[in-house]
Amino acid sequence: MWFSSNTYFKLPNEIQIREIKNISKLIDLPRNLFHEYKVLAVIIIIIFAGRSSFLDWNHVSTGSMRPAIIEGDRVVIEKSAYDFALPFTSWKIIKTGNPSRGEIVIFKKHDNSQLLIKRIVGLPGETIEIVNNKVRVNKVQANYKPLKKKLFNHLDLYTITKNEFALEVFEDSEHPIMLQKESEHASSSAIRANIPEGYYFVLGDNRNSSIDSRNIGLIPREQVFGRAKLVAFSLDYSNFYIPREDRFFKALN
Repeated sequence: MWFSSNTYFKLPNEIQIREIKNISKLIDLPRNLFHEYKVLAVIIIIIFAGRSSFLDWNHVSTGSMRPAIIEGDRVVIEKSAYDFALPFTSWKIIKTGNPSRGEIVIFKKHDNSQLLIKRIVGLPGETIEIVNNKVRVNKVQANYKPLKKKLFNHLDLYTITKNEFALEVFEDSEHPIMLQKESEHASSSAIRANIPEGYYFVLGDNRNSSIDSRNIGLIPREQVFGRAKLVAFSLDYSNFYIPREDRFFKALN
């Protein structure tokens, strides 16, 4: 084979070779990242799928559920307690149970503006009456017993001195409540509600400082999104957000 005397081949220099290698690395970068982080990506997807369908946590910013739940608590929510929802959606595909009296539930207000956490007091088909902060279910009044100090001594001294604490006892459940000793918000008028099928009557344990069925009405079953099981941890807002040592993994009653 003959070549013209004017024909020649120019080999790439070191700089050009490095540039070619860098371009090759850039081309392979997405593939390398996928192989390197695919396990992490799978873990992240599983975590978010679990949060949307099984377990989640919510922080509590108000005292409406004192003494059981206080401001700063991070509460673990069992989202599959009553329904199983398709991951990453609100589409409930399997019914797993119904709320029971005494359970603490998470639900949306009727206008979907916010999530609330309250306790189930009235069930479908029942008649609820509240007279002088005492609850009657189908004309049978709950019993009220003194609450053990260990169940409210985590509260500040001012709250303890200004309130009364009791154990509200029904035939099928019991739980602590808190009442202000002297409150301009306390009402002597009776509240009565007939609960139809598919609805629930909820109350906050802090009876004089709670937005619940006395204000917003009955709660539809489909608006209940889970059951509160325990406090994962709690931050003390009044003390530089320092974690409260006695609130780690505290079961809710």
